[in-house]
Amino acid sequence: MSKIGKKPLIISDSVSIRKIEKNKFEIKGPKGLLIFELPDGFKLETEDKILKISPLTNNLDKETKARWGTLRRILENKVIGVTDGFEKVLVLKGLGYSAEVKDREIIFKLGFSHPVKIEIPEGIEIEVKQEKGEYFIYIKGIDKEKVGNFAGLIRRIKPADRYHQKGFRYIDEIIRLKPVKKAVK
Repeated sequence: MSKIGKKPLIISDSVSIRKIEKNKFEIKGPKGLLIFELPDGFKLETEDKILKISPLTNNLDKETKARWGTLRRILENKVIGVTDGFEKVLVLKGLGYSAEVKDREIIFKLGFSHPVKIEIPEGIEIEVKQEKGEYFIYIKGIDKEKVGNFAGLIRRIKPADRYHQKGFRYIDEIIRLKPVKKAVK
C-alpha cells in the first residue's frame, strides 16, 4: 500500500468534481477550473466530499505504489489551486536592475545590452512591488506546475550570484555568500 495514496482527500463545499470523459475529471472551485486526468489502472471514488484514488489491481509493484502517491498529490494540488491558488515570490536585487509589467508582458532591465521581455502565460498573474532597492515579483495562479515553471523560467535569466546576491532568487532561498577576493600586498 502507498502511504500517501491511500489517504482520503477531504474537499470543501465550494469545490465540485464532475466526470467529463472516461478518465478525465473537471475540478471547479471559486478561483477557477482545472482538468485532472487519471491514467489507466486507477479509479477515483467520490462519496460525500471525500475523494479516494485506488488502483484497479491488488497486485502492487513498486512503480504502481509510487504512481498512486503521485496521483493523489497532483489531485490535492488541483483542489488547493481552485480554492486558494498558489504563489511564488522572486526577489530581484542589483544596482540598475528593474522589473515592470506592461499588458501581458513582464520587462526586466538586468544589465544586458537590451531589456528582457517575457510573455506572461494564460492563467498566471504577475505583480511587481519595489522596496529598498529590491523588486518583489509575485507570481500567482491556480495551477501549481505553471506557477513553478514560470518562476523557474524567470529565475534562470539571471540567478543570484554568490558574491553580492545580484540577480533573481526565491524569497525563502538562502544563498551562502563567498568572501570577495582581495589583493595581497
